[in-house]
Amino acid sequence: MNKNINIGHSYNIIIFSFIYGLSFYYLKMFSKQNSWLIVLIGNFLGFLFIKMILVIKNSYKDKTIYEINKIILGNFLGTITNIIFTSVFILLSAIISWYLFIFLKTSFLEKTPIIIIAIISLLPIFYAANKNSIVLIKSNVIFSFIILILTIIAIIFLSPQAELSNLKPFLEVKPNNMIYALFGFTCTAFLPTYAINSQNKLIFKNIINQALKTLLLTLSIVFSTYLILGNSIAEMVDFPEFFVLRKIGLLANGTRIDSLIIIGFLLSIYASNLTFIFFVRDYLTIEIKSYKNSYTYLIIIIIFFLSLNLFKNVTIGKIFILNVLPYILFFSIFFLNLIIYLKLKMKPQEVSHK
Repeated sequence: MNKNINIGHSYNIIIFSFIYGLSFYYLKMFSKQNSWLIVLIGNFLGFLFIKMILVIKNSYKDKTIYEINKIILGNFLGTITNIIFTSVFILLSAIISWYLFIFLKTSFLEKTPIIIIAIISLLPIFYAANKNSIVLIKSNVIFSFIILILTIIAIIFLSPQAELSNLKPFLEVKPNNMIYALFGFTCTAFLPTYAINSQNKLIFKNIINQALKTLLLTLSIVFSTYLILGNSIAEMVDFPEFFVLRKIGLLANGTRIDSLIIIGFLLSIYASNLTFIFFVRDYLTIEIKSYKNSYTYLIIIIIFFLSLNLFKNVTIGKIFILNVLPYILFFSIFFLNLIIYLKLKMKPQEVSHK
């Protein structure tokens, strides 16, 4: 199986973990029934970002993204940039873990202490931490296929309950809210895909193939949620993208589609967390010559304690996600990469390792 093709599935699985998690929160809070338009524009902007980081990643042969950053920015600024990237992914991993713990506690395990939920959720990550990234990439092929099939089945079962009137009125949402929804959605859904840069050489065509599948998947999630629930119910429910799945009911064999998709969501969070951890691990491998597997476990322990202590309560966590997180991702991952891209384009003659 071609490694480069599989990396495209890693892109797919990272976006899925955010679409069913943090990214949908911006749509629910700001763009509401007009979210399908945000998804279309956001995917276009995400496509431009992916194109930019692919140009940077593939500009030097046999060089890691961390080494490329140092070549283009210089050793000092390149090191600072790499540290910022790795720090952001540690933070991002802690946030999506926290969001997962809250989802599990409020939806299924109300009486279970959150620390127990956290320990159980992070145990598989500890197990997989000493594996190489190819194992993760191949797993993502399976995960993305399962998620796509289950979502298609869910949409089919939900379609008889759809009400087109739930997408009206179109002009009810304020333009400022639409713009911020686009900002938050694009930053959280696409900028984290930068983490796949720690893998082998990326092929643009393979990423685009996955991008089209992801667009269809995201539109299906948004349309099904608002066509079935309507804006008023979606606004009241904490996790409307999952709540709508419960309307499917039971299949003939007694298996609930909503439970299977939630399992798919858990798998995607697991895979995304590992991708972020591997990004940090691969940087330590280059920066610290005496790198050991124990450093990976240390990273996971840091993420574990961050996820449990980052926010005093759910309200503070949601405020941070809504008002702070998009700016952190924008000014770190996007803005720094834009500078690297522009500097690379301004001095093409310095690219001597193509």
